[in-house]
Amino acid sequence: MNKHSAPESELRASEKLTEHQQNLLKRISNVAVSLMPEFEDKNKVLEALTLDDGSLLQLLCSIQMEQKTRSSDHEARKVRRRRENLEAFYSSLQELGGVVKVNFVADTLGITRQAVNVRVKKNQLIAFKQNGDFIFPAFQFTDKGLVTGLREIMDAFDADTHPMLRLGVLKAPIQLDGGTSKTPIKIMQDGAKPEELALAIRAAKLFGSQVAS
Repeated sequence: MNKHSAPESELRASEKLTEHQQNLLKRISNVAVSLMPEFEDKNKVLEALTLDDGSLLQLLCSIQMEQKTRSSDHEARKVRRRRENLEAFYSSLQELGGVVKVNFVADTLGITRQAVNVRVKKNQLIAFKQNGDFIFPAFQFTDKGLVTGLREIMDAFDADTHPMLRLGVLKAPIQLDGGTSKTPIKIMQDGAKPEELALAIRAAKLFGSQVAS
């Protein structure tokens, strides 16, 4: 009988609580449950059970603070990795010849900024967002407009292929006759010889079929 008296008295006490107090009790219970993974060690549980209520509450608060600190450190590492990956990506664009902005593209192609944005949406140009504005890998353009072969290669991709994936294909070397290799970017910059351009177009088409499968 005695071993049931504590839970029964607690139950009767909780029944006397107002609705707001009941809601608060549920919140406190949820917090306590969230801390239970920290008490998988039996010895740690036994030590906690020997504490008075005030000391136990202090222990639980300190454990929750430690959890938040670990979570904050994890988020900080994620943000740092994301920033480092972006910096590496933008650095790789510089190695490909740098980037240009939308005004340059509009002037080079003789179209409006809005028309440039339409081409981006239709995946006719490779573009990425940086600080709210589009940047374009410069290899796509010459003084006279689009680099030769770009339109044909871009049309060969599946329509929903992400620009990052398209860029990856354009950077990947293709085996040519004679044992040499060129990237599609280099093929375009060298004038897009028909036999080489055909291989670049084939690579874009194959990429789409591989992703689909």
